[in-house]
Amino acid sequence: MGILYLVTSIYFLIVAGTLAGLVRVQLAVPNNTLLGVFQYGQTVTLHGLIMILWFLSPLGIAFANYFVPLQIGAKDLAFPRMNALSYWLYLTSGLMLASSVFLPGGGPDNGWTFYAPLNTSEFSPQIGVTLVALSLGILAASVTMSSINFITTILRTRRKGVTWTSMRPFAWSMLFTNVLMLFAFPPLALGVVLLTADRVLGTVFFSSMQGGALLWDQLFWFFGHPEVYIVVIPALGIIAEIITTFAGRPLFGKKLFIGELAAVTALSIGVWVHHMFMTGINFDVREAFSITTMIISIPFEGLVLNLILTLRKTKLKLTTPMLFALGALFFVIIGGITGVFQAYVVLDYAFRGTYWVVGHFHYVMVGTTIFALIGAIYYWFPKITKRMYNEKLGKITFFVSFIGFNVLYFPYFFLLDMPRRISVYPANPEWWPLNLTATIGALIFGPAILLSIVGLIRYFKNGKAASTNPWGSSSTEWTGEYAIPPTDLPVDTTQILSNPAEETENQPYGGDKGKPTYVPAIIAVGGVIFSLGIALYLPVTILGLTVLLAATVKLFKDGISDKFAELKEEAMETWPFGSVSKDKLGMWIFLLSEIIIFGSLIIVYLYVRVTSAAWPNDTQLHDLAIGTTNTIVLLTSSLAIIIALQAMRAGNFKAAKTGLAATLFLGLVFLWLKLGFEWPNLFGQSFFPTLSGLPASTYYILTGAHAVHVGVGLVAVSYLLLKVQRNKFTAENHSAIENVGLYWHFVDIVWMFLFPLFYLI
Repeated sequence: MGILYLVTSIYFLIVAGTLAGLVRVQLAVPNNTLLGVFQYGQTVTLHGLIMILWFLSPLGIAFANYFVPLQIGAKDLAFPRMNALSYWLYLTSGLMLASSVFLPGGGPDNGWTFYAPLNTSEFSPQIGVTLVALSLGILAASVTMSSINFITTILRTRRKGVTWTSMRPFAWSMLFTNVLMLFAFPPLALGVVLLTADRVLGTVFFSSMQGGALLWDQLFWFFGHPEVYIVVIPALGIIAEIITTFAGRPLFGKKLFIGELAAVTALSIGVWVHHMFMTGINFDVREAFSITTMIISIPFEGLVLNLILTLRKTKLKLTTPMLFALGALFFVIIGGITGVFQAYVVLDYAFRGTYWVVGHFHYVMVGTTIFALIGAIYYWFPKITKRMYNEKLGKITFFVSFIGFNVLYFPYFFLLDMPRRISVYPANPEWWPLNLTATIGALIFGPAILLSIVGLIRYFKNGKAASTNPWGSSSTEWTGEYAIPPTDLPVDTTQILSNPAEETENQPYGGDKGKPTYVPAIIAVGGVIFSLGIALYLPVTILGLTVLLAATVKLFKDGISDKFAELKEEAMETWPFGSVSKDKLGMWIFLLSEIIIFGSLIIVYLYVRVTSAAWPNDTQLHDLAIGTTNTIVLLTSSLAIIIALQAMRAGNFKAAKTGLAATLFLGLVFLWLKLGFEWPNLFGQSFFPTLSGLPASTYYILTGAHAVHVGVGLVAVSYLLLKVQRNKFTAENHSAIENVGLYWHFVDIVWMFLFPLFYLI
C-alpha cells in the first residue's frame, strides 16, 4: 500500500507540476495570450487542489504506510481492508477531479479555495465544479478512514518495548498529522456536501445573505489552515529521521520536540480566522486570532531549533537525503519568518491578494515539504528497493533544484503590488522582469525534480545492491529490531481466506485457498459512478447505487463465511487503553469524526438561523406528534440493541436475534415516518429549499444526513442478524454487536439534538 500511494502521488505531482509550468509560462511576459482567462483559472485551480491534496499529503501517507508499522513493530495497519478502500477512494477521486476539465463547460476556474459565491451555479454554471466538489467529498472519506487506521495502529498495536518515549519522531509526526486530519477534513466534507446540495438540489447555503461567503470561509478555513500543518508536520518528522541518522546523534530534546508537535497540533485548529481578516468580521475577533497566530509560532520555532541544535558539534555526512533535509530546514525558516507578518491585521491588509502571500505559502508548502519528501525517497530508497541510487546524480539534482526553487519563488516577495489572480498584466517595468526571472526558475526547478524521479526509477532497475542498513541508522526500520518472522507475515491488504485455520509454514494465511478481494476497488468505482450521476445525469446514480449494493452483498457473504483473515498482534504496549480491542478503539475514533460532522452541521444551522432577520416558527412547520413518535421509536431501538448485546453475553442466542430484529424493525419504522410520511406532507405544503430558503435547506440536509446514518446502521444490523442466524457469534466472541451498538446509540443521540431544534424551538 505504501508503494501504491508513492507511485500514485508522484503521478499527481507530474500532473500538478505541468499545470504549474503552464501558469509560469503564461506569466513570463506581459500581455501573453497562451492561455485565456478561463483556461488560466482552471489551470491555477487544479494545480492548487492536486498539488496540496493529491500529492503533498498522500506522499507522507505513503511513507507512513510503509514505515510506521516497521517503526512500531506492528504486522500491518490495524484495518488493512479499510486501508485498501482508502487508497482506491484517493485514486478515483483524483482522477475524477482531473477529468472535470473535459466535461461540458469545463472545470472549476475559481481558485483552489472555491470561495463563495463564486462556487455557486450563478457564477460557475459548469458541471465540472460539481464533480470537483464531489471528488473532494470522496477524498475526505478516504482521509477519514486513513486517519482512523493510523491512530488506532499507533495507539493500540505497538510492539512491547515501543513505549511513548521510545517511539520514532516520524511515527509521532504521523500520529499528530492524522489527529489533525480527523478534525480538519469533516468540515471540508460538510462544506462540499452543502455546495453540492446548492448546485443540484436547490438549497441556498452559499447563495443566501445569511450563509454565503462567510459560511463557506468558516468551513473551508477550519480545514484549510490545519491542512498546512497536515502537510508540514510529516516533513518535520522526516527531517528529524534524516538528521539524526547522518548527524550520528539522537534528536535534541526529543520529549520537548514531541510536546511542541502536540502544541502545534492543538493550536492549529484555533487560527483559521486569520484568513478572514478582510471579511469585515468583528475587530475583537480579529485581534484574538491575531494573538493565536503569533502564539503558534512559538512551538513551531521550537521545533526548528530542536532540529538545528541536533546538528551542533557533529560531523555531518552530506549525503543526498541529508542535503534535501537541510534544504527543507532552510525553507521552513524563510517560510516561517515571512508568515509571521500575516498574523498582524494591518500587514495582512497590505499583503493579502499579492504575490508576497504566494511566496510565503510556497516556501512552506513546496520548499519545506517537497524537499523533505524527496529527501525521504532517497533516504528510504535502499529499504524499499534493496538497491542504491547514484549519489553524484542525487547531489546534482539537489543543488539544481535548490537554486531553481529560489530563483522561482524569491522574486514573489518583491511583487507586493501585483494582484495574484490575474492572467494577463501590462508591461509594468517593476513586474515583468521579476515574472520572467520566476519563470526561468520554474524551468530549472521542475526539470530538476523530474530528473530526480527519472534517476530513481533507473536505479530501481539497475542500481547496486544495498546492504541491510547502508546508513548505519539506529532506527528500527533499518535495524530490524521488530522484524516479523517469515512465518508470521502480515496479510496483504486485499487478502481474504476461505479457511483461516488452514495455515501452512510458507503460506501462513490459507495457502492456495487465499483469494484477493476487489471489493474496496468496486466500492470506489461505485462511488465514482454515483458522483458522475449527481453531476451529469441523475438516473446514472441508480447504476452507482447498484454497484455499491453488489459490493455490500459481497462483503456480507465474505464476512458471514469468515473469509477475512484477522491480524493477531502479540506482546503489545497497552497503556493507556488496557484491554480495549483495536476494533472498539477504531469505532470510538470513527464516532469522534462523526461528532465533528454533525457538530458542524448543527453549528451551520444555528449560524444561519441567528443571522436571519426572520425565521418561521418550527412548531408551526413540523408536526410535533411525528417528531415525538420518532424519538420514542429510536430510543426504544437503542434499548432493543442493548438487550441483544446482553443476551449474546449470556449465551441466549434466540433473545439476541429477537433484539436485533426489533432494532431493525424500529429503524425501518423511523425511516418510514420520516421519509414516507413527514417529508411528503411537507412537500405538499410547498416546503422546498427553492421556495422556503434556509429553513427548508437546513431541515432537509440535517434530517436527511441523519436518515442516511440510520440507513447505514440498518445495513450493519442486518449483517449482524445474518451472522447470529448462522451461529457465527459466541458468548465470548461478539465484539461486532457491541461496536454496531455504539454506532446505533450515537445516531440516536444525534436525533436527541435535532428533535428540539426542529420541533420545540
